Amino acid sequence: MKAAIFYGAGDIRVEERPTPKIGPREVLVKVKAAGICGSDLHSYRLSPKLPEGRMFGHECSGEVVEVGKDVDRISVGERVGLEPLVGCGDCLYCLSGNYHLCPSLRHIPAFVEYQKFPQEKAFKLPDHVSCKEASTLDCIAVAVHAANLSGLKGGETAVVLGAGTIGLLMMQVLKAFGAGAVYETGKYDFQVKLAKELGADAAINVEKENLLERIKALTGAEKTGGQEMPLGVDHVYEAIGGPKNQLEDALRVVRRGGTITVIGDPKNPLKLSSFVMREIKIIGSSSYAYRGREPEFKVALDLLSRGKVNAQKIITHAFPLERIKEAFDVASDKGTGCIKVIIEA
Repeated sequence: MKAAIFYGAGDIRVEERPTPKIGPREVLVKVKAAGICGSDLHSYRLSPKLPEGRMFGHECSGEVVEVGKDVDRISVGERVGLEPLVGCGDCLYCLSGNYHLCPSLRHIPAFVEYQKFPQEKAFKLPDHVSCKEASTLDCIAVAVHAANLSGLKGGETAVVLGAGTIGLLMMQVLKAFGAGAVYETGKYDFQVKLAKELGADAAINVEKENLLERIKALTGAEKTGGQEMPLGVDHVYEAIGGPKNQLEDALRVVRRGGTITVIGDPKNPLKLSSFVMREIKIIGSSSYAYRGREPEFKVALDLLSRGKVNAQKIITHAFPLERIKEAFDVASDKGTGCIKVIIEA
């Protein structure tokens, strides 16, 4: 089979690799769509975390072409969304249902023609959900997990910092979970436009508008140390990461006693005094696992299936596996107007 192999920053090659052999409780899937994730881009552009010569990617969906002898939930020919997270199964975190925190957590590679999955990681797709849309389920599940961790209650207000894939899905998940007004920030006009189309109550271009003034106009203001500041929202979700300190923006727009949930990977140091004096709660959110006894990946599929999340509009570009390097170059350049770039068979 063909597979994309990572050889270092800017170096991806499509090579032949053996097709995986399945075990008794595994399924073999022909990958139909695979998304390029922010972590994939980080390795491609900046500081590779992957060893050379390794298959990579993790967001995908496809069609089952073979099943193991003990598989009883999935049949050949069925289309499936695929959860890529696999823990060791024996540690404290795996045994408590928090396998996403497993020290040995691994991601099943997605930029391949064929891949094997444990049957419990394959979720049947309804007829009206395309494999293309289902390739975003991993990202939707990330947003579901963040919303669950934050303790969002119906009617509470929120700001989502960032209008990339995760940010746009986060906003939609919050609305589906019963949030009141949800405001979204973006850096580019095409992001702001799409945020409005997908349901944001306000979309703010932070390159052209003053974030504090807009949030002040939307939530009201209060005097803090002789300075007029926004009254703020109940929740802020940081979905950007990178060198710019989004947490400073988050602190300025969250209300006293509010919650900041960090999904991105911010690189700047954090001053704790403001959190203490205003009793701000800060929560780190990574990947997903269970909500109670229900897989958050399944919750994501339910939202997508019921039309509560629109993934189609977020997917802006698609390339065949043979052109994966071009796909990564497009995904690395916001001048292309890209949001979600996928590899499609």
